Amino acid sequence: MKNAGIALLIVAGVVVGILGYNALKPQTLHAPTTAEVKVQLDKLKADAQQKHPNMATSDAMKVEATRQASAMLEQGNADTRAKTAAGIFFGAYYMNTRARPAYCQQRGVDLATFVAAYDQVHREELSHARKVFARIGIDPESMVPKIQSQFVSVVEQDMKDFAAGAQVPLDKTCEMFNQNAKMLAEAITVPADVRLALLAAD
Repeated sequence: MKNAGIALLIVAGVVVGILGYNALKPQTLHAPTTAEVKVQLDKLKADAQQKHPNMATSDAMKVEATRQASAMLEQGNADTRAKTAAGIFFGAYYMNTRARPAYCQQRGVDLATFVAAYDQVHREELSHARKVFARIGIDPESMVPKIQSQFVSVVEQDMKDFAAGAQVPLDKTCEMFNQNAKMLAEAITVPADVRLALLAAD
């Protein structure tokens, strides 16, 4: 498997994470509406195309999302950074345990093996994220139905990027996630500064 494919996946979840965080600002204490998520998705896409006109749109969105994640973590105190990190992590978690499996399910592949591996590898970050959300009175699961339809195109592009980078047929990518579940689960991480901010939360 080519490293390029894995490298793309490392930041793909951040796209969803940024959108989820922007639509679900912890201080607003409400789950995002579908319209709010669409606005954020369109804004991220427009910013990415403007700042990186010579890059493919999907690559530009990933670069811009990663930049935004780091910029957000530079603001506020440790508590604010923990909230930001929790929002970004949950977006990546949703991408890999809900959106990606739904994509593969539509193509006749049950991604349970990969999901189990991802849950196991990222259980520490998930535990911290849930504690952060609990402190501010938000159930992150409540946002899932409202954001699901908006991320179909993100997942589809992500899988195409992975197939191209790994040099495998698109219709074989879902099986590859199960066959290489632990390796991919360990490779698909949020940026290091996001993880550190999240784990620093009590």
